[in-house]
Amino acid sequence: MGLLYPSFLYALAAIAIPVILHLAQLRKARRVEFSNVKFIKASKDITASQRNLKELLILLCRILFVIFLVLAFAQPFIPASESFLPADTSQVGIVVDNSYSMQNTREKENEPLLSGAVGQAQTIIDLFPASATFKISTASGAGTAAMVEGNATNAFLQGIDFSSNKNLPFSGGNTASEQLFIISDFQKSTFQPQSLAALDSTRQVHLVPLKGAGTANITIDSVYLDDEFIRPAGDNVLHIRLYNAGDETVEDCAVKLVVNDNQLASLSLDLPPRQVTETSLNFSLISKGISKAYVLVEDYPVEFDNTHYFVMAPSRNIDIVEISDAASSPLQRLYRNEAFFRPQLYQQGNLDYARASSANIVILNAVSTISSGVASTLAGFVKGGGTLVVIPAEKADNASYSALFGNLNIPANITATTGEGAKTALAVPDPNSPFFKSIFSNYDPKMQMPAATRKLVWSRAADDILKFRGGTPFLSRFERGSGQVYLMASPLEDAYNELQNHALFVPVMYKMAISSYKQEQQLAYTLDENTTVTIPVATPARREGIYKLVQDSLEYIPEQQVRGGRLLFSVPPTIDKAGFYDLRLNDSTLTTLAFNFDKEESLLEQYSPEELRSFVPEKLRNVHVYKYGDAFSVKGEFEKRFFGVKLWKYCLILCLIFLLAEIALIRFL
Repeated sequence: MGLLYPSFLYALAAIAIPVILHLAQLRKARRVEFSNVKFIKASKDITASQRNLKELLILLCRILFVIFLVLAFAQPFIPASESFLPADTSQVGIVVDNSYSMQNTREKENEPLLSGAVGQAQTIIDLFPASATFKISTASGAGTAAMVEGNATNAFLQGIDFSSNKNLPFSGGNTASEQLFIISDFQKSTFQPQSLAALDSTRQVHLVPLKGAGTANITIDSVYLDDEFIRPAGDNVLHIRLYNAGDETVEDCAVKLVVNDNQLASLSLDLPPRQVTETSLNFSLISKGISKAYVLVEDYPVEFDNTHYFVMAPSRNIDIVEISDAASSPLQRLYRNEAFFRPQLYQQGNLDYARASSANIVILNAVSTISSGVASTLAGFVKGGGTLVVIPAEKADNASYSALFGNLNIPANITATTGEGAKTALAVPDPNSPFFKSIFSNYDPKMQMPAATRKLVWSRAADDILKFRGGTPFLSRFERGSGQVYLMASPLEDAYNELQNHALFVPVMYKMAISSYKQEQQLAYTLDENTTVTIPVATPARREGIYKLVQDSLEYIPEQQVRGGRLLFSVPPTIDKAGFYDLRLNDSTLTTLAFNFDKEESLLEQYSPEELRSFVPEKLRNVHVYKYGDAFSVKGEFEKRFFGVKLWKYCLILCLIFLLAEIALIRFL
């Protein structure tokens, strides 16, 4: 133990005062005369030994009062276990986690973790001299720090709000302070334990974990449509995936679908603990333009992930290019019955290669001999993400077809079968197949199926859509990179194939065309600096300018580049609010995008102080992890370690105790 002001010990000479008073009281009893006996009071008999003991106890209390009063001015202390001398101009770094997981309430307290973090920060500030400068960093300002002095710290801390940024600046905003405090819930889904090994070893780092009340939270994991092809005034099915991160079942969780500020559907679900629950809602779009929609759940206290925004843009027309030897085709009449199909028939000799390369789907129908130019173009079209349908001709040239299939790496070839061969009936399709989903309103397993004769044979397809009754594929799909190829075993001739006269023909041909459509714009994007958005844009010279994301009065300019008629940009890190943003070029709005928070923040499991200590390498003795507790416990532990234990307060308390003891001895003994 040491004394901060040892010169005050000379004041211990004041102990002589109570000793002198005690000796002065050791005198003979005085004679007291009374004018009337009625003033004589009854007295208690007290022995000399009792009187002496009482006086000695009073003397002891007075001596101890003086001793501890002197020690209080001398300020005794227990030296710190680690040397640290705070300078008058010291700089202290404080990192306050303000990510959305800090909306969780503190254990046994009805306040957000962020409020607890602000309270801890203020307690830490009170430990240092008033002249100290503080560099306060938050997750929303990762890599930067605000310089705050003395009286301004409280106002700055109270102004901290939640942020979508989940990365803590472990450098403390590049501060050169000797002490760095990191106050966080240390969430398992976002905190990287390896970041502790990279901490600076030249300064003291203090990890102050805050314990949440629990992990209970409901989040909307994702949404997707049954069909990417969105048709206004048509029936649509939205699939919703909900995740219950808690340990208990949530009953009657309300789920609502709102489109263009109108609630279109709602339901209640029971959500098992730690599981993903998927449900679906049927709805119909009325608007022909872009529809702003969101799914809403009711959950407390973590509310930032209760809403999932998404945008439904009507699909563009599907461009269909048919290549055939015939001057007319029944497929042209078939596709022209629907307004969203744009079919065009070409013969090989007058094929518009630019139109074919930009089409959604190319149908090679009844072409006897495929030229090398067409084969090369179709192979490049598939590799670029297009959809190709191959329907063989009655008199197909095996060599040219083999060359095409060789370019596509498909094991298929033409047979010598003629229309005079026996036809084989097709098997009833599987109603659970994704291809036939939503096609059958009333499925009949005994339906009459058409028959066909094989002209084209293959093996090892990704998906056999229709089969002959013997199990041989009739219509199959092959995946080739980002594109796909459909093969039909028989020509569309009555001598070979009865499908064109069957009720399945129209939905099958429509489904293949619709499957070729790829939604250029996703339903929603994640607010993450690693998210890259790709949007097709027209790029005439007259429309040069900067693309901006606009929400109300806020404008954000992302890093951007235009390549091949497509705009690529990354999400600006300054965007920290989920919702709808207009993509604008100059004064023109090109489209509307929806952004949602990263789902990692919705998982509230935390690392305990013991786990955090296990992540710190043994060589880093400058990293200190505090236990869960209130601000007073953290303050006391820090003072004990770096400032030592100051005992002057305890001396004052003992002074009061001995003063009260003296009063009690005089009054009651």
